Amino acid sequence: MVRPVRILWISAVVVNIIGLALFLLQTSPGFSQGFILDVVNIMLLQILGIPSAVLVVASLLLLKYTRKPPGWAGYIGIFIMIGALLWIGGYFLLYARLMLFENVR
Repeated sequence: MVRPVRILWISAVVVNIIGLALFLLQTSPGFSQGFILDVVNIMLLQILGIPSAVLVVASLLLLKYTRKPPGWAGYIGIFIMIGALLWIGGYFLLYARLMLFENVR
């Protein structure tokens, strides 16, 4: 696999993991009452969190066991996966940032 694609893929996985972690930390009420989420955050976690976790696990397995994708179709699949990882991770980061500024006021 081409080195820049591999680096981009790893950075997309890291952004996704950081976004998911910040989402979980920001949406729970300071962990003072335990790990309690409201209905909206539970739905977001089910709709985007489960596919995010599946993409991260699939990406890590593919990064470990795949040396070279089979042709241009493999690279298109990789770029689709990178785009999905960045989109979901960016959404989690944006949502966590909005929750941070909402709780400050």
